[in-house]
Amino acid sequence: MQYAAEQAVVRAGASQQQQTEASLQRIQAIQSNLLSGFDAIMSRLDTLSARLDSPPTRLDSLPWPLESVAFRIDMMQLGLDAVRSDQAVIAQQAQDQLAALLARDNPEVALTQMQTLLGILVSRLDYTRERNAIPLGSEILLRVPDGFLLVPAEDPLLLSCLWDAAGRLEPGTIKVLTALVKPGDHVVDVGAHIGLTVLPVARCVGPNGRVIAVEPGSRTAALLQQNLALNGLTDRVILHAFAAGEAPGVAQLNIGQVLGHSSLISLPEAHHTEEVQIRPIDALVEPGERIRLVKIDTEGFEPQVWKGMQRVIRDNQELAVLVEFGPSHLQRAGISPQLWLHEFLAPGFTAYEVNETDGTIAPLRPLTDLAAVASLNLLLLRQPPSHVPDLQFA
Repeated sequence: MQYAAEQAVVRAGASQQQQTEASLQRIQAIQSNLLSGFDAIMSRLDTLSARLDSPPTRLDSLPWPLESVAFRIDMMQLGLDAVRSDQAVIAQQAQDQLAALLARDNPEVALTQMQTLLGILVSRLDYTRERNAIPLGSEILLRVPDGFLLVPAEDPLLLSCLWDAAGRLEPGTIKVLTALVKPGDHVVDVGAHIGLTVLPVARCVGPNGRVIAVEPGSRTAALLQQNLALNGLTDRVILHAFAAGEAPGVAQLNIGQVLGHSSLISLPEAHHTEEVQIRPIDALVEPGERIRLVKIDTEGFEPQVWKGMQRVIRDNQELAVLVEFGPSHLQRAGISPQLWLHEFLAPGFTAYEVNETDGTIAPLRPLTDLAAVASLNLLLLRQPPSHVPDLQFA
């Protein structure tokens, strides 16, 4: 009996030792992952610094002398150096706290504290890495995931939303766009704004691809041209500074306080108008040119754009379309959701909703539930979802 009891004590001690060793291994694994994360972030900063040391050479369309651009990029370099310094301090703090945690007698408590510490450190690192913004008079220069972006200083809502979203207002939409587009593809972006979707798509199509960008607003079109030059993408993007519609003509563009809300449809909050030319998409795309994707975001003018691209729709059976569905826009345009959906689905498309949080898509909800929606980006496909393996379905 005594021998059995002694053996039980030995086994219990061995079990406790194994648990302790396992906990220590888990802590050390977290330590390794944390340090790898630091290394990855520092590497990204080094890469960005190298890009700043060799800025794009196609800057002829920018509104400042090259010397001024170089000076302001030097200022951004100083900002990156400050971020790097901050992260070095955070890394040292992490090392010190890791050492203290590993010295504790209770590894399970240390593990819990380590996980909490990891979350705090990641949040701090994300903040320091994404905080680059430089005033340039009437524009703000932001570092975004797809390069550099000039944002109009007179549009504080856009600027604050971009800052809060780390440079991507519709991350789910961008994830869908980049899943659909491959190197060499041709894409049409109607309502291209300042380049929030143009930049990532242009990088995806590569130097052998092509993006036809359509943006009627004089302010936003000028900024888009500058952003393309700043990111070295003018060789693959053709910018048309007019509106897309059903037929050639002239119209008044209502300029909203938020520039991205400007519309050819009546806009109560518009503070002025601009006369713009209208051209159909069918006139911008050469007959026989293969178009993989069309993105349409025209604040209620989408049906007119749709009517002006019927040849492109007929000629490209594997065409994907990403279009904004906004009931408030339709109400101003005098179009019912039923009629809107009928026109867009008539050529054999099936509509899917884009989840802006994670980029997954799901079948469109019933029509009766759409009236309560503020805005949705819809993906229209004619081929079965299995033909697009890079898309993720909810």
